[in-house]
Amino acid sequence: MEVIRLKHTGFCFGVRRAIERVTKEVDKGQGKVYTLGPIIHNPQTVNMLKEQGVIPVDDLSQVENDGIVVFRTHGIRKEEEAYICEKGLKSIDATCPFVKRVRKHAVYLRKHGYKVVIAGDKNHPEVKSVLSYLDNDGIVLRESCSIEGRKIGVVSQTTLNWETFRDIAAGLLGGAEEVRVYNTICRSTRERQKEVVETAGLVDVMLIAGGKNSSNTARLYEIAKQVQPRTYHIETEGDLDPEWFSGIRKVGLTGGASTPDFIIDSLDRRLKNL
Repeated sequence: MEVIRLKHTGFCFGVRRAIERVTKEVDKGQGKVYTLGPIIHNPQTVNMLKEQGVIPVDDLSQVENDGIVVFRTHGIRKEEEAYICEKGLKSIDATCPFVKRVRKHAVYLRKHGYKVVIAGDKNHPEVKSVLSYLDNDGIVLRESCSIEGRKIGVVSQTTLNWETFRDIAAGLLGGAEEVRVYNTICRSTRERQKEVVETAGLVDVMLIAGGKNSSNTARLYEIAKQVQPRTYHIETEGDLDPEWFSGIRKVGLTGGASTPDFIIDSLDRRLKNL
């Protein structure tokens, strides 16, 4: 059985940057290191960091005064940043620069009189973060619909698929006099989605590796499954079912932007030994 490992897989720039920053801080040994929520959406990496001493917390009140708070890649909410400043807590901003770009454009649009629409998942921490910097004065859309308004500005969650973003933006044209659109889907997301569509059409089985709580991994799975019904979202090699590969000649293997290389490597080895 041939294993086709996609080129664009493993940590993206923003995730790699965040992991490097948090591990560097741990190595300094200058105090307890906390992350507000999981720094990335990959349980195996979060557990690995826990073993190194990184403490994920759900509330900033759990952070000791001499602790160091690392902002998660998805960003934190405006009120959380204000709390950190008010309490004088040490912090490291590991927010992905592409997430910050979404926030920058959203704030700019609101400042200039646009009703801001965020295309994305209202429950995702990135969207919650961006919305908070608009003082929650924005609309989150997961699918196309018409909104009445004179000026509407649109940004996207960085991991949204292109077709959904395009449809949401197009759907707003009928109800507004002016629609201004910023395509803030990150380049890594677009490259991975394009490559997975191309590969899914060439293989008998497609495997998408990544955390079940990872938005970008879930998008890859949804996109691939539309092309290849025998697509599976897995986290580790323990999720593999040998029956999936009975009579199979080619299998495609990729991972989300928060999936570490060691998981892709272990899956690659396991598949080649089936």
